[in-house]
Amino acid sequence: MSGHKGFKINQNFVGEHHPTYIIAEVGQAHDGSLGMAHAFIDAIAKTGANAIKFQTHFADAESSPKDEFRVNIFPQDATRYGYWKRIEFTEGEWGGLAKHCHSVGLDFLSSAFSFKAIELLEKIGVGAWKIASGEVNNFPALKMMCDTGKPILLSSGMSTWKELDEAVAFVKKTDADLSVFQCTTSYPCAPESIGLNLIGEMKKKYKVPVGLSDHSGSIFPSLASVMTGGRLVECHVTMSRHAFGPDVSASLTIEE
Repeated sequence: MSGHKGFKINQNFVGEHHPTYIIAEVGQAHDGSLGMAHAFIDAIAKTGANAIKFQTHFADAESSPKDEFRVNIFPQDATRYGYWKRIEFTEGEWGGLAKHCHSVGLDFLSSAFSFKAIELLEKIGVGAWKIASGEVNNFPALKMMCDTGKPILLSSGMSTWKELDEAVAFVKKTDADLSVFQCTTSYPCAPESIGLNLIGEMKKKYKVPVGLSDHSGSIFPSLASVMTGGRLVECHVTMSRHAFGPDVSASLTIEE
């Protein structure tokens, strides 16, 4: 483990005495449009961000037709399973997105939500493993990712201190580098709930680079997080405030 001094993701260093590592999260804002996903890459490449992050979902590997979570968000999808199916990309399409990122100087990241997604992302050369808040204690998946030797980026948004402690200890037993993100799972997140005070506490407690995964829809929490010692920033992005989707209100525009 490299500790506070940091580690490398592709050609970018993360940690003390290095520039802040900035991740622009597209997530599922492409809404299943491969063209829109590529458009996000070109737009984000012009901003100076270090990385772009998607989410890799496969309906058959993580859901079922009976899944009722957030069914009514998208009017064209009768079930959550149908939504996952509609926004899936093939292995070749994911490979094309990764190559596009590399060609414009962006690290390619994508959160994996199944073993199938982990296997695909490893095959096409994901730069590091960004663990979504709800997956922090998915230890079988964490083991698969740690076994690749690539850095692990953990988001704390849905974990108690005990759960986060266990996940950090699990990763530290491997050879994988680690960073932890302070995150509040609220969309959009109110200023008083950002938790900037926890960045210093996490740095002291875990002795790894710490960042902020922000859902406020404003640039200011990210700026403040750097001033409090954060070395990574992750923000959702949207092409427009008028775009459709559940994360728009918690996102920054490309210009921001």
